[in-house]
Amino acid sequence: MEEHTILAAEENFGAVSVCPGGIVHINLTHMTLKLVPSDFEKFSDLVAKARQNFSRPKRIDGKPRLQVVANETSSDENSEKS
Repeated sequence: MEEHTILAAEENFGAVSVCPGGIVHINLTHMTLKLVPSDFEKFSDLVAKARQNFSRPKRIDGKPRLQVVANETSSDENSEKS
């Protein structure tokens, strides 16, 4: 079996390696991608762009959402209302 060079690894998640033939292997828990180097670079750029967009604060358009707030009253307040 050929030796792969590990480029990056994250315990309990996955790893990225390259085989002697130059194919990049992205191994995740339930999935493996095999890419030629130029496609790996494109894929990396795509994920980097997605990561930037994912990190941006999300703007909420329209009316604010209803929030239910519990109002705890003490026994003194309840007795005054009687």
